[in-house]
Amino acid sequence: MTFDPSASLIPYCNRTAVGFPHYPVGSDSEPEPYYAPRNIPRPISSTFQRLRNERLKCERNLGWNLDFAVAFVINHLEESPDVAESLKSLRISAAKFCGAGHPLELAHRAFNRLDQILFAGHLRDAVFLDLGNLGTHVSGVTSSHGQGPNPRVRRISIVLNANLLQRTDSKNILATLIHHMIHAYFLVACGRQDDRIKEEYYNRLAHGLHYGKVMNAIKKVSGHYGRPFPLGFGHNLLGRYYNEYHPSPPRHRQKHYRSQCYCDVDPISEPDINEWYEGVCKPMLEHPDFVQKPAVWVYNSRRGDLEEILREESTPSPDAVEFILTDKAVQVPGDKIDNYLSIRKAFDRAGSRLLKVHEDIRPETFLALLELLHTDNYSPDIQPVVGSGRKGPPVIRPMHTESPVPYLLTDIRMFKLGDLMGFEDVKALAIHRMKAQTTTNEDPISFLRELYVGGEPAPDLREWACKFLVRMPDDDDAGLGLGLGLNSANGAMGNGGSGLSNEPPNLVKLQEDMGFKARFYQLVEQSGALAFDVLKAREEIWRVVRGRVWDRRRRLGRGALGREGEGEEGLGWEWVWELAWGWAWVWGVQDI
Repeated sequence: MTFDPSASLIPYCNRTAVGFPHYPVGSDSEPEPYYAPRNIPRPISSTFQRLRNERLKCERNLGWNLDFAVAFVINHLEESPDVAESLKSLRISAAKFCGAGHPLELAHRAFNRLDQILFAGHLRDAVFLDLGNLGTHVSGVTSSHGQGPNPRVRRISIVLNANLLQRTDSKNILATLIHHMIHAYFLVACGRQDDRIKEEYYNRLAHGLHYGKVMNAIKKVSGHYGRPFPLGFGHNLLGRYYNEYHPSPPRHRQKHYRSQCYCDVDPISEPDINEWYEGVCKPMLEHPDFVQKPAVWVYNSRRGDLEEILREESTPSPDAVEFILTDKAVQVPGDKIDNYLSIRKAFDRAGSRLLKVHEDIRPETFLALLELLHTDNYSPDIQPVVGSGRKGPPVIRPMHTESPVPYLLTDIRMFKLGDLMGFEDVKALAIHRMKAQTTTNEDPISFLRELYVGGEPAPDLREWACKFLVRMPDDDDAGLGLGLGLNSANGAMGNGGSGLSNEPPNLVKLQEDMGFKARFYQLVEQSGALAFDVLKAREEIWRVVRGRVWDRRRRLGRGALGREGEGEEGLGWEWVWELAWGWAWVWGVQDI
């Protein structure tokens, strides 16, 4: 039978004029310091009336996720200087209240005060509080919005077990109320519990890690001036003796929108809870507000883009990591980074499952990283620009379209992402792709600007760039001329060719008027590192050209001036022409 306080708590009028005593009602948020004798009816306070108002509506939703809701409460308890003192005062008043014979009214009288002390007042008017007979093994029931036993109530509903509370003391009543207020707090902070929530981790009404951390924190602070509240994962209000003669009834499958707070809920160890809190919840206090929200962004590998979903529909937080961008949090399942040791170490160094993405990283480059984590590769596929049996750096070929595929530009940006974030695995993959490409139809000024402008290039990138500047076609590159009618090359820088190619090195192409010249010289003026590397490349090209001219003359059996062993077809001063041709290559002169 449901306890109806209105039947026993008759409104009391002030009749001091005829000798009846007057007992002050006191605060709506705390039990009165002075109580009427047992045989005197008590007045009904406004707090009592609002907590029992069936028509009062409140759809408060703070819009937080469960992890941040825990962090908020813990931070509130730690930062509020008078929490322990306030709880001490409340306990003293509650003991007097029950001693005066009003135990079943204590929960209503203490609710708002506990809400203010422990939950910063977020539960006020959001909860309907009632008493009822719920048997012997359940301390009470907390139900989501409109799902309580009273169909007229649309708010969050807490029904405490009057059958047990009237047989216990004030500290157990307060502990029972706090237990259910924790459940109600998660419903207020994160929204209603519904059937979309499949993961037990995100269950607002579960006795899991979230509940355990808040419960332990309140229990700890309540013991500052004495014994702590008898809080736990379950309740055993009447002791072992009572339960020996009242065995637990068979339990049915718990409804997702209602808590069933039995006396023997399996606990979670405090060290495990604290480890989880330090890694998952606490770091959220140091990040932007969007980390608090119930939604999170994930990578859709089918579309190759980000999409926003509720956290309840994503991977549970302990099994995932999150990259923090300027305006969103992007979640990645933890097993996706297990193959990338340097990325896993970066999260370990941060001491959190949240890692801030460097502000200089472009959104499209970050998407390429997500594609790599989910598919073990990133676009574009470099196979069209990889030659079998040959190595890069690539040879510059004319651009065929206005928007060529940005193979090298993407790889350079990915390398720089790895350099900024400390992801050595990403750097290694990017430089490997760059070295594997043998031809490029991209705008070379674009990727050279990305490489040189904005700071000193990383040593690996600069080494690749120097080799790219002196690169000339191999003997087999004629087949890669893409129908341009290029003659077969007779040598390549560093590849052991036997002579000079009819196609100049990349540096000469950049210095010639092929659409690159003006922009290339402008880029050289912007970057001192590139200007220095261009000088080194010129010296290297000239050294190789001169060496190969002399090597060719020796193989033809000619002397230094072209006099010994000249055949009919030989030209005594051919070497002079070849040296001049090589010098023209070096300095970008088109015609001699």
